[in-house]
Order: sequence, then C-alpha cells, then structure tokens
Amino acid sequence: MVADTGVTDNHRMVRLGPMAERVAELLGPHVERQGYELVSVEYHKGTRSSMLRLLVDRLDGEIGLDDLERLSPVLGDLLDVYDPIEGRYTLEVASPGLNRPLVRLADFAAAHGGRVRIRTHRALDGRKAFVGVLAEVGRDGVELDDEPSGRRVRIEFGEIKGANYEYDFNAAKRK
Repeated sequence: MVADTGVTDNHRMVRLGPMAERVAELLGPHVERQGYELVSVEYHKGTRSSMLRLLVDRLDGEIGLDDLERLSPVLGDLLDVYDPIEGRYTLEVASPGLNRPLVRLADFAAAHGGRVRIRTHRALDGRKAFVGVLAEVGRDGVELDDEPSGRRVRIEFGEIKGANYEYDFNAAKRK
C-alpha cells in the first residue's frame, strides 16, 4: 500500500551528492520545459577527468535514441553556460533503462508491488543491500519484503544511498 505521504510526488527522497544535486537544480527546469524528466544525475570525480551522467526520460516514459541525440547538445550547452563543474569531464545523456533509479516519491510509488534493489549508507542488520518486493511506501521510508532473509525490512529514506527498480526477466517464465 502507498500511504498518503503529504509530500509532493516530485520531492527527491534519495539525496544526490552535492555536485549532482547542483546540476539537477540547474538543469531540471530546462529539461522539463523540453517535455522530458531529469530522472537522476550521477557525478563521478576522477583524477584526470570526471564523468557526469544525466538520466532523462520522456514524460510518457517512451524515450528513444533520437530524443537523447536532440537533448545532449542542448544540455551540454547549458552546462557550458552554468559551468558548475571544475576541470574536464565527460557528459553522458542516457535513458534510465529497465532498472530505473528510484529517487522521487513518485518513483517509489510507481514501483510499489514490484521488485526493487535498495542500497543503504550504513548496515542494517549487518547488510547494506536489499532486494525484494516493495510492499509499502510512506512519508519517512519504505517497507521491503526482502528475498534473502524472507523478512519485511523497514528502510527510512535518509538511510537509502541508492534504489532501483529491478526488472524481473524470469517473471514471464513463472506464469
């Protein structure tokens, strides 16, 4: 069940790193004006060059290569104007794919009843990785029917380092 959270669907529940957060704030409105959604931003700092990955989807969830080819130079130009990243970096504009990141409350709500993978900042019951069916979504966190332990696990949003929908390729075989 998805509880009435009182939090807007676009509120980010999983915190991005400081640089990724800054890029998301700068580019998010521009991406939305183009009719797309900035799903997530990943920034990995390297010693010689860094990597900035922007995961973008169409609002109807049907993004194609032509959309990414059209968006990439626009977003690259905006990054040149805002210049939020020091030094050299590679820009990658990609679709979120089947194993879509869960960042906003709406992402978690959409994945309710589906299989998800959640990574935590610190160990909970000796583990930092959990996989199972997303059973509950609430204001403060989620409940997951954890496959390895067979238990329901409660994870607060502040504890989540990363979360993804896990597409189950074997589901069709089981039916």
